[in-house]
Amino acid sequence: HCDMVLSFGGDGTLLSTADKIGRAQTPILGVTLGGLGYLAEITLDRLYPRVEELLSGAFRVEDRMVLSCRVAGSPESYYALNDVVIDKGAFPRVIRIRMTIGGRYLNTYTGDGLIVATPTGSTAYSLSVGGPIVEPTVQVLLLSPISPHTLSNRPMVLRPDAVVRIAIARREQDALLTLDGQEATPLAGGDVIEVRRGRSHVALVRSPDRTYYDVLRSKLGWGAR
Repeated sequence: HCDMVLSFGGDGTLLSTADKIGRAQTPILGVTLGGLGYLAEITLDRLYPRVEELLSGAFRVEDRMVLSCRVAGSPESYYALNDVVIDKGAFPRVIRIRMTIGGRYLNTYTGDGLIVATPTGSTAYSLSVGGPIVEPTVQVLLLSPISPHTLSNRPMVLRPDAVVRIAIARREQDALLTLDGQEATPLAGGDVIEVRRGRSHVALVRSPDRTYYDVLRSKLGWGAR
């Protein structure tokens, strides 16, 4: 029954907030308490001057796509605003994962894992492994291998209705499924993870006087001498 939820902290706090709100699609305003972040919209010292604007409804809401994820054979579905990550966990060796898109075989990756990200998540873990930066309102899925054993395995951009199925090799026993950097779920050899665009979205409150390009310049130091 809330009109808006305020999230005080950083990107991790906002991701946790989005997870708790679930599919209610209540607008979230991120208030950063310092540190590097792309999701929190305003600083604490700017919050009170904007309270009257917020109460009067003078704010813009941006809908962000989410990912829906489920492990085959399980009735439970998970949702992620940033990314779905399948990795090797703490075991110091590579894992093998087989991928199909829309039922058609794409590749078998050998490496530390694979990231399926939203455009919102393109500036998170995906960016650190060489994935592209995508404007957050664009409707696409991103595939970014984590430390691939073969250098020809490169990041990919997929259509928004693509259904990605990731099969863990049967001999793998220590893989992990992590959504938005929150709690990790152990995977067994032979498990199949299905990832697709979710039916709902996350509504983020955006500042009318700051663009996404302003955020990129600030966070990545573009244009600085």
